[in-house]
Amino acid sequence: MEGRRIVLTFPDEDVSVEAVLLDDQAPRTCAAVWEHLPSSGFARHGIYSGSEVYALWERPFVVQPENQTSDVLPGDIAYYFQRGGLQYGFPDDLCEMCWFYDRDATPSMPGGPVQVNLFARVIGDPALFFAVCRRMRLEGHKRFRVLRFTDAESAAQEPS
Repeated sequence: MEGRRIVLTFPDEDVSVEAVLLDDQAPRTCAAVWEHLPSSGFARHGIYSGSEVYALWERPFVVQPENQTSDVLPGDIAYYFQRGGLQYGFPDDLCEMCWFYDRDATPSMPGGPVQVNLFARVIGDPALFFAVCRRMRLEGHKRFRVLRFTDAESAAQEPS
């Protein structure tokens, strides 16, 4: 598959998945995401959205709506931003990357479904990565990182 790629990793699980950026469908979102890589922190299971996992960006950034949907498929990766104070219980800006690992997902907040900027799509076999996502419902948050594919290749070649 052509195009820029990113790698999503659960380092403690030694599980990764590649995704291709949808530069032609979400050029502003892809450019902003690329600029803010690498990023790391903790991934959490979405409590309102069904089969969704999300990670907050280390350095929040704003991208205007583009290629938005709330109708997602397994393997879709999206960006979501919400200004702080607009919704009860969310006093601070919320900037996240979210991905969906099964067919029952609908990106949602307490008030119902929300629109997300769809900017990437998982490629290859995501079974192991999705299995970790599924376990997070019971196991809780997990360390997470996302890199540019070229950075991930370099990291894999460095001696331990």
